[in-house]
Amino acid sequence: MNPILLKPMGERSSQVVLLGQVSPELSRLSWRERRPHLEGVVREALEGLLRDYDLVVMEGAGSPVERNLWPDLPNLKVAQWAEAKALLVADVDQGGSLAALYGTWALLQDHRQRLLGFVFNKFRGELELLKPAYGLLEAWTGVPVLGTLPMLGLELPEEDGFRHRPRAAGHGKVAILRYPHASNLDEFWPLGELAQLVQARTPEEAEGAWLLILPGSRLPAEDLPWLRNFLPLIRDHLAQGRPALAVCGGAEMLSQAILDEEGVERKGTFPGLGLLPFQVRMERRKTVARRRLLLQGLGGFWDRLNGLEVEGYEIHHGQGLPLFHQEGPLLATWLHGLMENPGVQRALFGREAKGLEETLEELADALEAHLDLRPLHRALGLAEEAQPLAPGRESPDPPPRPGLVLLLGGARSGKSRRAQELAGPFATLIATAEARDDEMAERIARHRAERPPTWETLEEPVDLAGALLEARHPTVVVDCLTLWVANLLERSLDPIWEAKRFLEAIPRSGKRVIAVSNEVGMGIVPAHPLARRYRDILGEVNVLFAQAAEEVYLMVAGRALRL
Repeated sequence: MNPILLKPMGERSSQVVLLGQVSPELSRLSWRERRPHLEGVVREALEGLLRDYDLVVMEGAGSPVERNLWPDLPNLKVAQWAEAKALLVADVDQGGSLAALYGTWALLQDHRQRLLGFVFNKFRGELELLKPAYGLLEAWTGVPVLGTLPMLGLELPEEDGFRHRPRAAGHGKVAILRYPHASNLDEFWPLGELAQLVQARTPEEAEGAWLLILPGSRLPAEDLPWLRNFLPLIRDHLAQGRPALAVCGGAEMLSQAILDEEGVERKGTFPGLGLLPFQVRMERRKTVARRRLLLQGLGGFWDRLNGLEVEGYEIHHGQGLPLFHQEGPLLATWLHGLMENPGVQRALFGREAKGLEETLEELADALEAHLDLRPLHRALGLAEEAQPLAPGRESPDPPPRPGLVLLLGGARSGKSRRAQELAGPFATLIATAEARDDEMAERIARHRAERPPTWETLEEPVDLAGALLEARHPTVVVDCLTLWVANLLERSLDPIWEAKRFLEAIPRSGKRVIAVSNEVGMGIVPAHPLARRYRDILGEVNVLFAQAAEEVYLMVAGRALRL
């Protein structure tokens, strides 16, 4: 969402659209005079988003270091209000990306602490040629390079337009009339996959199309003279029974006349092309609404849409047309987004275009494949806190894969030492022991002294699943299950149920768990019933962990035997 939209109305003027409604008062003010009136609106919108959503993504506008524009609302001011972290992205395709990233960092000054990392985008060629830039940037700035995204070639809708690659195949030729102030063109981006789509700026470019589309317009009155050049083509197209779709401003221009007595867009009366039996009256109050409706009552070519439930939106000053109106093969509507409905695509083109969600999934897969996302995950609280990266140092090794390793063995067999070797220098220890006597206190102190100082320790005698969620590091050592089962029995809790709960939490956490437990079933049978019950339950818990583990080792005299 964007609480403020500047809608261009000419070479040197724009309308201020405030929360979806044009503000004539603010539109008359200069940029500097508008700003004090707009800050409160932006802050209120931001606070509402932060209150309602777990994650808010903000896209910058232009460069964040145009220092003469720092008092403006985009970029750093909003990031400062939100206390947001930032990624700095440069398109390699444009050239000068290394200089752009370093120069922007140099000018950020007090805002440098927001940067999580640099990203090179839209790269073509051999990555080895670019990699020396990683070391330079990290050495100069101390900020890591998260990676390089190749040129992916994904087709995504633009904010107020679209690009598409011409295709030789497709469901015939479809022509969008691209008048100078055409708007909301993003709603037609799926057609680039379904048809031979052209954006016609001359009548000759639209010839031979089986479907004509007249999109919305920011200034229909100014686009009318341009569109009159297409009137013979449009009439001939309709006379042959070929369909045409006119949306919002496109429909207004096909009316009898556009009446703008108040100068909402351009004051005056403007004769339309006369293909629709209506006059359009411009009103200051803008209609802004989302719609979901069942299409019915259409005839001829458009009969195939009857019975479809479609979604879209209205956004227009004009009044005087119904939501849908058909004149032979011409369908006029206020509704934007008709062609984005999968049912409409199937009815008109025989198949669905690849949806936006599928395209975004491909983009997400590319991000995961080409970028080190750990700094981003840490900023979102999904992994351990970032370790400072010294200038010129290589990025740390990739995190271990999620999973479970089980170490079994007798007392003093080397289980804890082996767990430490497997975990490495950065890990979280969940310690289940409770210092109830001097001997146990001494044992705990000895183990603590042997652990690396970079380890995090969580003392949790019972709730392993909860402690796992609190762990900062991607590798977690549980030492040990033996005492944990005893703690659960002492508190009249069910060790089998708790073990299953913990094992179910491991894949959700995304962490690698190294669990230490004693093998107590190979000795003599305990004489006391309570001891026998404890031995049996611990054996069942070990079986559950072994069944879930990717690796199981039996420690004997300091040696690891893989089972």
